Amino acid sequence: MKQVLIIMPKETKKELTVEDLKKVGSTTKRRLISAGLISLKDVLMFHPKRLSELTGMSEETAIKVVEEAIELLESNQSKDYGLEKASTLTELTEGRYFLHTGSRNLDNILMGGYSSGEVTEFAGEYRTGKSQACYTAIATAFLDINEGGLNDGDINVVLIDAERTFHPKRMEPIFRRFDIDPSYALDRIWVGRPRNTFHQKKMIDNLVKVIKERNVRLVVVDSLTRLPRADFTGRGELYDRQRYILAMVESLRRLATTYNLVVLITNQVVAMPDTMFGPSMKPIGGHILAHSVDTRLFLTMSKGNIRNVEILDSSWLPPNKTKIKITEAGIADAEE
Repeated sequence: MKQVLIIMPKETKKELTVEDLKKVGSTTKRRLISAGLISLKDVLMFHPKRLSELTGMSEETAIKVVEEAIELLESNQSKDYGLEKASTLTELTEGRYFLHTGSRNLDNILMGGYSSGEVTEFAGEYRTGKSQACYTAIATAFLDINEGGLNDGDINVVLIDAERTFHPKRMEPIFRRFDIDPSYALDRIWVGRPRNTFHQKKMIDNLVKVIKERNVRLVVVDSLTRLPRADFTGRGELYDRQRYILAMVESLRRLATTYNLVVLITNQVVAMPDTMFGPSMKPIGGHILAHSVDTRLFLTMSKGNIRNVEILDSSWLPPNKTKIKITEAGIADAEE
């Protein structure tokens, strides 16, 4: 599997922090720092309204903070009115790296594995292996970065377990397969179990501070849509459900791009019984989720423990498909 290692820019400029803000006072800066927003790129992850809610400052002050943060960052990056030449955009992909999926077949159609800097979605019905794919990724994350992992020293992983299916015992055979010490890894996996959609969104919003403090390199949400689907039922509540789904996935995308993380989410499906041609089910979340994730993978049943994996859509990968095998030691290759 071809690995793309992190390439540091030739000239590294000083990172701008909230201390560089000149148009707000020390109290506002303390509020930002207390919320885990140290650098200006942290601040720009939030719309002023969300920034106001997160820090307790007024919305007027939040607007001033965001406006100055944009001005300072664009000035520091030598951009013209926030614009830059297309020829310089190759720098954005130089730092991309790939996480081994556990299956070389899947690595190949993903051009190396799960990409950092983006959100990858697994959609599929019950028992297609969505969670097992995520658990395999949690294990491979602890491999050395030169072996397809994310471990460049001492990393941590976050799992938001909305499905409540995670158990340390389930991870042991996966750890053994990749020769990873379970006690070492389990001490570096942080599990959250939200009780409702609001709680889940709050967990995602609070990840900024956790990621910076604990060197988190992988975030998994299993599943993004279970709680919104349960909390908002009927057509009358569809708008609220979609609003929460969009807010959560957009926050995850900003985390992925800002901190160059690998982010995996799972999604449930809905049956389409009246369909005569084409698939009989589709991922839930509608166009909002379809347009918000970077790469969408669809898992379907095959024979026994074999599953089909198809790239339904991607911002940079062509449509493709492969087969994987579901085992107690994670996902693995299946004969094509």
